[in-house]
Amino acid sequence: MVNNVVLAHGVLVRVNASFDRVVGTLKPGREYSNVYIEVFDTKPRVAIAIGEKFFFRAGNYASITLILIEEDNSTIIRAIASGSRKGPLDFTDLGVSRDYVKDSINTICELARATCEIIREVEHLDASRSELLRI
Repeated sequence: MVNNVVLAHGVLVRVNASFDRVVGTLKPGREYSNVYIEVFDTKPRVAIAIGEKFFFRAGNYASITLILIEEDNSTIIRAIASGSRKGPLDFTDLGVSRDYVKDSINTICELARATCEIIREVEHLDASRSELLRI
């Protein structure tokens, strides 16, 4: 029997800073945006960043996807981390996904010099629960 439990962790956050300031924290060398960064010319503006980081305690890499959405005086971030278990029979990622999300959001808030409000946090995020990360 294969483990069907998804260990992804998702957080919906409001950053009380302009979209430009928050996007300015996305750099190729950052652990939350070292794989891919793109800012779309849409209304409202949207940016996507993907990062990857090795976690010794899990003995594996985890990935994170950040979706940033411009609001009037703030920026909404959906942060989702996953992929930090070794095999299909692992029932835990030792908190790696949760820590990767929280560390990334904390770093963004510090670098943007902004206060951040966690609107919602979802453990074991999967497609059937993705609506929980919508406003």
